[in-house]
Amino acid sequence: MTINKIKGVVWDLDGTLLDSFTVFERIIADVVKDSGHKMPTRETILLNYHGSLEECIQKILGIDSATEVNDVIDIFLDKQEFHYGGDLQTHLFKDAVDLAQACAVQDIDQLLVTNRGNKNRGNASPSFIIAATTLSDCIKEIRAGDEVEFRKPDKRSMGDWLERHELTPEEVLIIGDQFVDAQLAINLGCRAVIVKRNGDVPHLDNLSQKDHKSIILVDSLEEVVINKS
Repeated sequence: MTINKIKGVVWDLDGTLLDSFTVFERIIADVVKDSGHKMPTRETILLNYHGSLEECIQKILGIDSATEVNDVIDIFLDKQEFHYGGDLQTHLFKDAVDLAQACAVQDIDQLLVTNRGNKNRGNASPSFIIAATTLSDCIKEIRAGDEVEFRKPDKRSMGDWLERHELTPEEVLIIGDQFVDAQLAINLGCRAVIVKRNGDVPHLDNLSQKDHKSIILVDSLEEVVINKS
């Protein structure tokens, strides 16, 4: 599948560039041992694995109390340092890295827009992950969830990136793995490639038939070729 006339690529992090779901499951398994919660099913995690960490924890573990959510997050942040230790490159999806590098060779501008925050995330922060891997040669700008006023799928989550790089929506491609990434593309008026990392993408059937036309579903990013011309 070849997509032409792309001058800017907007990447999602979790599940697209980073195999964070596998790590997330392992961290949750450690968290419930300490917090006393019941281990959620894989289906529950998949269904609610999007949005902020607070939202994920609340929905996945079925917590109503904000205080309890914060307590569980403290445990989560402590456990994650172990799971994100070592070579972070091993946590990246090769098909995504290869595609990002192919775009870099063509001088295609690349931006990371993620609802994952940088604050208190240590080795798991978006900025650290990019800086510590080969993605640092490809992705030059990051919009982390706790550093912006607006978050995905609001198109303002991208700030003034399009204007600064003199890009039109038609020249931009969103690459993600969740419904929120498709929504971002629709709100921006551009195309999106949504990779099915764990089977069917939850909530994607909520899109209208018109919106579906701008969304390209793939089983792997190996299928995708992006050309600047």
